[in-house]
Amino acid sequence: MCLACATPVRGQVFGAECLGDVLGSDAPSELEDGARAPDARIRTIGRIGFAAAVLATALPWSRFGPGSEAFGAWGQTAWWSMVAGVAAIAGLTLTLAQLRPSLRAPLWDAVAAALGAVVALAALVAVLFPPAFSRPWLGPWVAVAAGVVACGASVVAGRTVGRPADIGI
Repeated sequence: MCLACATPVRGQVFGAECLGDVLGSDAPSELEDGARAPDARIRTIGRIGFAAAVLATALPWSRFGPGSEAFGAWGQTAWWSMVAGVAAIAGLTLTLAQLRPSLRAPLWDAVAAALGAVVALAALVAVLFPPAFSRPWLGPWVAVAAGVVACGASVVAGRTVGRPADIGI
């Protein structure tokens, strides 16, 4: 048999003619009811990351001065926190839209990963360069962590698009 026809299964190599007999009931043709592909579970983690980043904008972003109140990310002097907040809202919107099968392409996962990276980097810049006479507080740290989670989950989801659920082959 040629390399194109050879399919390794459990340590042995089979051709296309015998593959169906060997796999038998172990290979479902479609995902079973309730089973979800790995990319769907990972996208849920990304959605949670973006939701946490959106919620982080409601926290105080500094201990003193501008941004020290609720919704501190949306202050007029905190530019990087607003960039993080807008990217978090855009990422959450995109990952919710990815519940539709037409938006589950790797390109959309790359866009979601980029938005997660923008959230993490903008929040990190807000930590490193807070407004004058203030110190960063809880909001930007939560946004950094949430952005990293959202970015990582989107990258992993983009790499697993179209792969069937683990069936032990």
